Amino acid sequence: MPLKQQAGMMLIEALIAILLFSVGVLGLVALQAISTQNSVNAGDRTIAASLANDMVSQMWLRNSTSLTTDPLKADITAWQTKVASSLPSAAGIVATSNGIATITITWKSPSKKSADNQNKLETSVTITQ
Repeated sequence: MPLKQQAGMMLIEALIAILLFSVGVLGLVALQAISTQNSVNAGDRTIAASLANDMVSQMWLRNSTSLTTDPLKADITAWQTKVASSLPSAAGIVATSNGIATITITWKSPSKKSADNQNKLETSVTITQ
């Protein structure tokens, strides 16, 4: 091919190379953002599990699943305050039935859309007396 017919081909090749490089960099940035979000979610789940364990420990310490006893009622109220301050938009619920305590913690990550479901951790324990 004569040189005149190839004029500008190197510029097109350079632009295509820049385009491919830019798409790759954008992909890496998106991957990093998803990785960070997953790391935050894992941290929130760890905090929720630790909070549930705290409530179970209080029940074992009191040797009771009765939510009407005064020391345990005070422990639950303090625990619910701790849950609300430890996770975003969080709530903690303790319910008992036939000696089985069910502890539920729900929270909503700030990165989730308002229509998305909340995160939830639920655990059940039996406290024998």
